[in-house]
Amino acid sequence: MNLLHGLFSVLFIVEFSELQGKHGFFSQALFKGEVIENMSQAKFVAGILAPTNHPNDANTIMMSTCTAFILSKTEIITNAHCVDDVPYVYVVAGTKDVSDVNSKIIIEVEKENIACHPHYSHLIAGAFDIAKITLKTPLEFSDTVGSIGIVDKDYKLNDPSEVVTAYGYGVLNNIRPILRRCDANYVSDVERANTFNPSQTLCFTTGEATNDGKIITHGDSGGPVVSKTNGKIVGITMGMNGTTDGRGSFLPITLFLDFIHDPKSVKPISPPLTPNEAKFIADVTVPAKFLTAYKNVYADADEDVQLKFNAIILSETEILTCAHNVFGAPYVYITANKLSSNATKLKVTEDQIEIHEKYALSGFAFDIAKITLKEPLEFNDNVGSIDLVHKDYKMNDPSEMVTVYGDTVLDGTKRPRRYDTKYLDGAICKPKVGAVFDANHLMCYTLDGSMGTPFTFGGPMISKKNNKLVGMTICHSRGKPVVFQPIAPLFDWIRSPNVRRNQRRRI
Repeated sequence: MNLLHGLFSVLFIVEFSELQGKHGFFSQALFKGEVIENMSQAKFVAGILAPTNHPNDANTIMMSTCTAFILSKTEIITNAHCVDDVPYVYVVAGTKDVSDVNSKIIIEVEKENIACHPHYSHLIAGAFDIAKITLKTPLEFSDTVGSIGIVDKDYKLNDPSEVVTAYGYGVLNNIRPILRRCDANYVSDVERANTFNPSQTLCFTTGEATNDGKIITHGDSGGPVVSKTNGKIVGITMGMNGTTDGRGSFLPITLFLDFIHDPKSVKPISPPLTPNEAKFIADVTVPAKFLTAYKNVYADADEDVQLKFNAIILSETEILTCAHNVFGAPYVYITANKLSSNATKLKVTEDQIEIHEKYALSGFAFDIAKITLKEPLEFNDNVGSIDLVHKDYKMNDPSEMVTVYGDTVLDGTKRPRRYDTKYLDGAICKPKVGAVFDANHLMCYTLDGSMGTPFTFGGPMISKKNNKLVGMTICHSRGKPVVFQPIAPLFDWIRSPNVRRNQRRRI
């Protein structure tokens, strides 16, 4: 207990407004609301204290504060950013003052008993920001410590008049975190604005702004949002940098039920690629107004409106991409070493772009283009090439694993990633993709929706068996397999594409 006294005694050496970082420093609290005097009214709310260095002194340990809620005697839920990458945390229960060193229930939890959502990244604000803490020593339930239920997966927040109650350990006037609650209405998808992650977060509003326009400040990340209709958890309070206009953000709990019930059941996603891992991937940047495939959308745009696609580096002077990525453009830009601050950007004119002579806008087959650079790329650790499979290579083993590279949109953020998957033959793809799919020349692969939405047009597919280029991603439609062009049948064209140059025209 002396250690706890020592740690808690430095908890408020600096004002909470000075704390910045990813371990709860941006955690939020309900600044205005009813102070909980009787813990029997909020016995399912717990506090989280996580160690971190003083922002101005690496040798001084601080304890950042968050809120959590109790699902059972051994299960605690909070935000991932409150507990990510810390050696231990303290769970405090049964008290309105989370900094009270005399609290009867203060449980230390080691890192191995803290599970952050495997898709969580502190680099993407608000995405998958949930963690589950499992207690080795069960809580002893009483009049001031208890649990709360959560809504089931079919629950819909579809009535903006529904009232919710948010609970949190608010920092009152930068002094200490006191438990409060605040009734609010949630904000529908149509009305919400400036959320951190539109695909996951909703908002609630008190209808009035306080504290210089903010209703939340330090301390309340991870707190429960409870329906006043059924008394169950519907969300987890969050807010990273604070919100204004009387709004607060929360994660709908229904999106995370699988993780809550069994954190190991959620598959991790690949981390963003490093510059070295992406060395054979380039970007093709094109003025949108010139692209024939997008003419109807961008006909009135100026040249500053540009689209970015993926491409594959075959050699110091050879770049491969989709035909529809460049078809109709008088010039494009090729960017190598795209993930580094030392990226190489080259302008490529129309005479350097070869389109397959059988390419047609009406379908996806032969959707391939080769770009020849006049100025060779300089290969290094972050810029390199990938070899083609030979023309006799057959993709006829559905158990074969391949790795798909390219930009993927996950929670509104586009990042280069790679995923291992299995390919599907054309006969399986056609009824799923539709009549425009040419089963004689194309194949497809599936991608778990939790991994994001592919935006990899022109991205490479590498065989895990021989580490060579076996395919190139062509297109993707929501809810359908991802279409790719096998490389082997186009081997001869890629090696000498100007046998018959396609006379492109702008339509």
